[in-house]
Amino acid sequence: MLKRLFRYIRALFGSLLGQVENPEVILEQAREEMRENLLKNKERAVQAITERNRLRAEVEKLERACIDLERRAEMALRKGDRELAKQFLMEKASYQRSLESVRQALAQADQVVEQVKIAIKRDEERVRQKTAEILAQKARWKSAQIQNSINKALEGMSVDDVSRDLERVEDKISRAEAEAQARAEMARESVTGRMAELEDYAASQAAEEELAKLEARLGLAPAASEPQQAQPAQVETSEVDKELQELEARLKGDSNTTTSSSG
Repeated sequence: MLKRLFRYIRALFGSLLGQVENPEVILEQAREEMRENLLKNKERAVQAITERNRLRAEVEKLERACIDLERRAEMALRKGDRELAKQFLMEKASYQRSLESVRQALAQADQVVEQVKIAIKRDEERVRQKTAEILAQKARWKSAQIQNSINKALEGMSVDDVSRDLERVEDKISRAEAEAQARAEMARESVTGRMAELEDYAASQAAEEELAKLEARLGLAPAASEPQQAQPAQVETSEVDKELQELEARLKGDSNTTTSSSG
C-alpha cells in the first residue's frame, strides 16, 4: 500500500514538474513578463511627463508674477512712491529666484522625459522582436510534438500488418471492379439482344408483305386473304343494277303509253 502511494506521489510530482518545464508555458510566461514590464515603463513615462507639465505650468505662473510685480513697481514710481516700488522689486527678485530654480527642474524633467520616451521605444522594439522569437519557438515546439506523436504511432505499427491490409484492400477493389465490368457487359448484351429481336421481327414482317404481293401478282393468293368488304360491294352493285333496270322499264312503259295516245 505504501509503495503504491509512493509511486502515485512520484508520478504526480513528475507530471507537475513536466508542466512547469513545458516550453510552451515558459515561453508564454516570458511573453507576459515582457508585456507587464513594458506597461510599467509606460506608466513611469506618464508620471515623468506629468511632472514635466506641472513644472512647465509653475514656470509660466512665476513668469506672470514677475511681470506683474514689475508693472506694479512702475506704477508706484509714476505716483512718486519709491518705497512701494522698492518692495515690489524685492518681491519680484524673490519670485525670480524661485523661477530660476523651477526652470532648472523643468530642464531636468525635459531630459528625463526624452530619455524615458527613447527607452519606451527601445523596449517596444525589443518586445516585438522577442514576441516574434517566442511565437517561432512555440511553433517549433508544436511541430516537434506532432512529429513525436507520429513517430510514436509508427513505432506501434507493423509493416507486415500494413502490407496485409493493403493486399486485402487491393483484392476488394479488384473484385468490385470485376463485378462492375460483368454487370456492364450483361447490360450491353441485354440491350443488344432486344435490338436483335426487334430487327428480326421487322425483317419477318417485310418478308410476309413481299410474299403476299408476289402471290397476288401470280394469282396464288388464298381466298381467305381477300378483303371481307368485297361481298358487300357486290351486293351493293347488284341492287344498283336492279334499280336501274326497273327505272328503264318504267320509262319504256311510259313511252309506249304516250305513243298509243297519239295514235
